[in-house]
Amino acid sequence: MKTLRIGIKLRYALILTLALILLGNRGFRSLVASYREYRTLTARKLELEAQRSELAKQLKNIGENPAVEQAARRELGLIRPGETEYRFPPPKKSDK
Repeated sequence: MKTLRIGIKLRYALILTLALILLGNRGFRSLVASYREYRTLTARKLELEAQRSELAKQLKNIGENPAVEQAARRELGLIRPGETEYRFPPPKKSDK
């Protein structure tokens, strides 16, 4: 009976010592915090990759639509790289 109590006390002492070493150690806590941050960032990376893929599909669909390009040229004055846009003043009423 006495040896059983000593064994239980020894186990509790060992568990307590191990808990103090692991939880009291800043390096271990830092390691756990880093691992949690790694998991969070990995999940965020997957979300962003899926979003990027969806945006790439949308961009491809928009690029294939000539009406969008015409609207961008007309309303926003956009031009393609390498193009030159010439703007002329509107004709005067006396020129008609």
